[in-house]
Formats: sequence, C-alpha cells, structure tokens
Amino acid sequence: MSNKTWNKTKSVMAAGWCNVCKKEMLSDSGGWIVNAEKKHFCHDGKDGSCFDKYVKEKQLKSEDATYEKEITF
Repeated sequence: MSNKTWNKTKSVMAAGWCNVCKKEMLSDSGGWIVNAEKKHFCHDGKDGSCFDKYVKEKQLKSEDATYEKEITF
C-alpha cells in the first residue's frame, strides 16, 4: 500500500498596491516596504526603491514649507 500525502499549494495573497508605481504586492514575493502610515512601497533595487522616491519628495515638500515660513513677514 502506498502512502497517501496531501499536496498543499501555497496560497498567494495580495498585500496591497505600491503608492508610487501602483504595482501589486504579493505575499510570496519580498521586496516591499510598509511604513508607519500604512502606505506600501516596492523595492526593485535597480533604480532605487519607490520608498526612497517617496522620502525625497516628502523632504522637498517640508523644505519648501520651511522656506515659505522664513519669507513671510
């Protein structure tokens, strides 16, 4: 008599979408980041990550806001 075993398939779930490039994040593929604001970002490693782009954009906005505060009288 042969042993019968269960063949479990790995379930793949969608973890979210990248907020910058709108790429789908899957549970079985790594390379994605979730920040404290619950925003999802992908990380390819080739051109940098979408998270790096998000941080640079956020820093530029905050620098512009502080510059505007200094100019106003």
